[in-house]
Amino acid sequence: MKTCGIALLCGLFAATAFGQEDLDAAIKALSEKISKDGLSGKLGEAAASDAGIQAIHEKIDFLLAARISRFERDAVGHLEDYLFSADENGDLHLKPARKAELDALVLRLPLAARAMSGFSRRADDLVHRLGDSEMDKRAKAVWGDPDFRTAFFHRHPELRELDDAEILDAVGFHGLERGQDGKLHLAGPYAAELKGRMSGIFAELEEVKKYEKSYLKIVTGLDDAGARAALSTDTGILFIIGRVFRQVNEGSAAPIGTLAEGDEENKIEPKISFTGDLVALLPELKEAEKTLAELAKGLDRLARDIDASGEEERNVLEFLRNERARVLLAERVLDLREEQKRKTDEIMNAVLEEGFEADGDKLKVKPGRYVDGDGKDTPDALSTELHGIIEEFNGAVRQDFDRIAERCLDPGVIALFEDRPGTYLLQEFRDRVVDRLADATRRSGLDLFVRTYLTKQGEVYVVRPERALRVEAILKRANDISQGK
Repeated sequence: MKTCGIALLCGLFAATAFGQEDLDAAIKALSEKISKDGLSGKLGEAAASDAGIQAIHEKIDFLLAARISRFERDAVGHLEDYLFSADENGDLHLKPARKAELDALVLRLPLAARAMSGFSRRADDLVHRLGDSEMDKRAKAVWGDPDFRTAFFHRHPELRELDDAEILDAVGFHGLERGQDGKLHLAGPYAAELKGRMSGIFAELEEVKKYEKSYLKIVTGLDDAGARAALSTDTGILFIIGRVFRQVNEGSAAPIGTLAEGDEENKIEPKISFTGDLVALLPELKEAEKTLAELAKGLDRLARDIDASGEEERNVLEFLRNERARVLLAERVLDLREEQKRKTDEIMNAVLEEGFEADGDKLKVKPGRYVDGDGKDTPDALSTELHGIIEEFNGAVRQDFDRIAERCLDPGVIALFEDRPGTYLLQEFRDRVVDRLADATRRSGLDLFVRTYLTKQGEVYVVRPERALRVEAILKRANDISQGK
């Protein structure tokens, strides 16, 4: 009997595979439109083979590399071009077509305080516990300063508490984008991620079935009737096995259980076992049930808004409405929230350990932590180091957005780009814009390949004579790939 490492690698690679699928089909379709004669015929033949498709993929990546790298080098510049037009004075004016996007972003600004709420409570507790020495008073002043808290929060994005919409995005649903018709469509740079998520969840559901018999055998042996009832519900079965499955598959440091594959030939059935008392997982199951109820509202909302006229969107709709899939999604959502809390604890515990020490029920600044050139504890050394976090935020994080605000005239746009607590929302928006632009560029890759190496001759494409040597190199690469080189 083998210990199961779980062969759901498809879950890890699904996004990539789905991302290539459409391009593979387009390359094969192109092969039918290329002349059958001479060098053109050889290219067309290669384009219909797996090795040739991979060689063309590589060439397209090569052609697009410089364009894609520009997005990475100048993300804010591309954001500016996307949102604004400049007049003769250099003033920036919001493009009318982008107003709705910025209006939606403005509506999210009040969420910034909520995103910081857990961190703010921990910072308040730290301030409340500090003593009354000069060093402690200076630490109180800094940790109570809203500007410092905002800067520290952005230095540690793990402190952010996701709202319900952000949670849906985090588990893959940012692959749905709203079209001009107001409906949601499977589109954009994250569509492959959602396809991969759906594929992985459906595959996991099939794997979970294999361990239900072993799991229920453990549950029926429990003495507590209430525990047996809760753990044997559909939600209980899927959540507990699904959690073990995900943890094992992801290589968790402390999984709640283990899985062993079956062996049909030797009549050995798949087996699940747990590292602790199964009844002790009941609080997690209750949290999962609450999470499932909350998640269902968001999934129902997506289902109502999705455009079901396309086959891919209908597949998403089927996924959204699948009750068993919802349980596994809820397990992931719960893990995201637990991980965020673990990260917050880790960061704040490190702050306490590095900078403070207990003094009875109080805290005091750790002696020797903030010293001047003579090695003496000084409040100024503390202020200088901690205010450096604010300066870092004002520089590396904020300056590009402040430059945009400086050149705008619209008070609403200026307020948005100058909103410091909401900076992470601007960063997220910038990244999404750049990802969309890069995705559109990648989707144009085959067209660029055709323009670079081929020309239309009647009803078919032929190799451009001046590109013959380049095409021969592509064919050589395809041959090397076919031979495993």
